[in-house]
Amino acid sequence: MATESLTQRLRRPPAQPLIDLRRAGVSYPGQRSPALQPMDLAVRHGELVTLTGPAGAGKSTLLNVVGLLLRPTTGSYLLNGSDTAKLADSERTALRGRLIGFVFQRPQLLPTRSALDNVMLPVLYAGLTRQERITAATGALHRVGLGERLHATVSELAASERQRVAIARAMVTDPSLLLCDDPTASLDQAAAAQIIGLLVSLHKDGRTVLVATREQLAAAHSSRRLGVTAGAPAGSPDADA
Repeated sequence: MATESLTQRLRRPPAQPLIDLRRAGVSYPGQRSPALQPMDLAVRHGELVTLTGPAGAGKSTLLNVVGLLLRPTTGSYLLNGSDTAKLADSERTALRGRLIGFVFQRPQLLPTRSALDNVMLPVLYAGLTRQERITAATGALHRVGLGERLHATVSELAASERQRVAIARAMVTDPSLLLCDDPTASLDQAAAAQIIGLLVSLHKDGRTVLVATREQLAAAHSSRRLGVTAGAPAGSPDADA
């Protein structure tokens, strides 16, 4: 599978992409180099795309832009056809909560609370009854293979189980877009393979998945692999798998 360069202009798919970055970049005052080089990126509905590149290349920044946590300082970002620059902060927050799930390198769970309590957090203010929240969180934990560990505290769980809880928490709102920032970095090879297999399974359910990773295992399962580079564009042609 060839790796595309995100700083080269890409051919746009005929159908409206879910994610459409147009020379979008991020720079901060006082920094010599941008946190994210201006780039084009078009991701269609239902793709599983891996973002590869060395540490510091801008993979996490790119996911933060796509996930509406950062605004690009150059270029534009259309999400499902809507120009995100025109959205107020409250609208971005609402859209993020409805459409996007995040999985981070570190699970960022509450260690003294149960797996069930942690997964219920994203729907705490969703207007659901407590029983509806429990039902949604229980279903998400069953989906990731932790149906027997609902009431275990996070401190009692193995590292791979904690990452599964984090994935269940990201999925409890049933998002159509899942963003994963190096989710296997702290896991051994066997546990990493299990997490990648789970993400592939979630993608097969019809979700769009972006995974920033240094793992070749994740890239091997993706429909496209995109190279993120700091500084000059990577010298690889556009290519779909």
